Amino acid sequence: MRRALLLLAAATATTNDGVSYEARIVLRDRVRDMHAHALQSYMDHGYPHDELLPLSCEGRRWDARKRGTLDDSLGGYMMTLVDGVDTQLVVGDHEAFARSLDIITSEVSFDRDVSVSTFEATIRVLGGLLSAHYLVTEPVLRPAILRAAANSTLDASPVDTRRRWARELKGLAADLGARLLPAFRTPTGIPAHRVNLRRGLLNDESRETCAAAAGTMLLEFARLSRLTGDRRYAQKAREAVDALWRRRSARTDLVGSTICAKTGRWLSPGTGIGAGVDSFYEYLVKAALYEDDPVLLERGLAGVAAAHQTTAVRDASNNLTWNLDVRRDDGRRISSRVSSLAAFWPSLLLLAGSDVGEAQMTFRGYWEIFRRFGALPELFDLDSETAVHFGKDAPLRPELAESALHLYLRTNDGHYLVVGRELINALNDDSRVACGFAAVADVDSKRLDDRMDSYFFAETLKYLFLLFDLSLEPQDRQSFFCCDERSVHRLNSTRGCAVDGRPCLSLSATLLSTEGHFFQMPAGAVSGAFGARMPADAVAGPFECEASTTTTTSRAA
Repeated sequence: MRRALLLLAAATATTNDGVSYEARIVLRDRVRDMHAHALQSYMDHGYPHDELLPLSCEGRRWDARKRGTLDDSLGGYMMTLVDGVDTQLVVGDHEAFARSLDIITSEVSFDRDVSVSTFEATIRVLGGLLSAHYLVTEPVLRPAILRAAANSTLDASPVDTRRRWARELKGLAADLGARLLPAFRTPTGIPAHRVNLRRGLLNDESRETCAAAAGTMLLEFARLSRLTGDRRYAQKAREAVDALWRRRSARTDLVGSTICAKTGRWLSPGTGIGAGVDSFYEYLVKAALYEDDPVLLERGLAGVAAAHQTTAVRDASNNLTWNLDVRRDDGRRISSRVSSLAAFWPSLLLLAGSDVGEAQMTFRGYWEIFRRFGALPELFDLDSETAVHFGKDAPLRPELAESALHLYLRTNDGHYLVVGRELINALNDDSRVACGFAAVADVDSKRLDDRMDSYFFAETLKYLFLLFDLSLEPQDRQSFFCCDERSVHRLNSTRGCAVDGRPCLSLSATLLSTEGHFFQMPAGAVSGAFGARMPADAVAGPFECEASTTTTTSRAA
């Protein structure tokens, strides 16, 4: 690697001093303040629209689309509230949680003539509804939910309010699920990229999709089948995953990126672990854990191992790993670009039982890029050492914070608290505006973009809050994950505990979706935090890869 990044690597190696206990509390509370500012800005200027335009101080409308496929997520269903409502309970804002559930269960409707991304509607909206339903109905959290329900504007007792929330959330989830099912009516069973909420799969709708979009629905659809008793949801999502898996390369075990849902043919030769592929591998593992499916788990572990072994390029001298795009059929490198979306990969390596050191080396490359710009550009080119001209934006993404959280929970290494602190500082210094937080449009100039995606609530703020909250002793935590995991997750004797009379969930009882939503782990499952496989469960050495003598760049095929 060239000298600039070599020096940066050396700098990162000397900043592992951690964060003092008192500073952790301050940073945790600062994230809570950030959440309050962003949420109030949305309620004042964005509600009832899907998202807030933080520079314009107005709503981002589904019926006034201006950003091409970026607007496929919009459906007029108050996406920011639905996607982020579980975070409100995480940070302990019971009043906001009650207000949001009152609004969602009274005002959200899916009966509208709008075509939406099947994938985004599933992970953001259906996932948000299912997560909220889980929290509302989880027996361990009943006292906390009743406390929140006391803030409801409904003319009912807290007990009746809780029941109403549960009933309406279930009904909304079932209604949305039924409207998404027509997307699967393709010859291959691979769902179309978009579906109309009122008219189903339109004849002129493109059948081009990608492995990540088509294969990242099984967790939400499996939960919906359990909740409703209708197995069609899990069946259709599983058939889509099976159809994609059957089309993997016999030589490399890799799935491709873009695919035609009508013919089942891959439309491009490349693949990787970033955009178009990322969450496909994630959901092979997470859906297997949720469904307690050993066959799917074997497939997931094999898929993650193949993807990592084939895309990983080791920089042995600097103790880091890059994951770069390759040809699906022979594994030859085709790019020297690093995708910011792939910054979640270290957390998936931990989930799949990889060696912790490998996850740390993979994380380190993304952290170096962040330190260089004070943000993580969508695409960074290792050859030119610059952000790619059409990928200079940094849209408040959660992936770096997500991996920092999981690595901290596994290692207790204070370095990841330093990472969290710097992420928080960057958000406040560069992105905080009068009406919320704005994405960075150009990491070089720090010019801002009029965009605050709903995942900023569902994931980015949630992960940062939990990173510092879970670094504290149980009695000092504000989240409902206040069990002492040092004893609970190993014994797995209970789903929860009580700390100073406060009900708490065990981290090992809960699985995080790709959108940061909460799903209940199977009873009796033994795991680490958020479903992570403990080292003893892992197959020895599946992620080992040879050091390369030309490790910092790749040659195009």
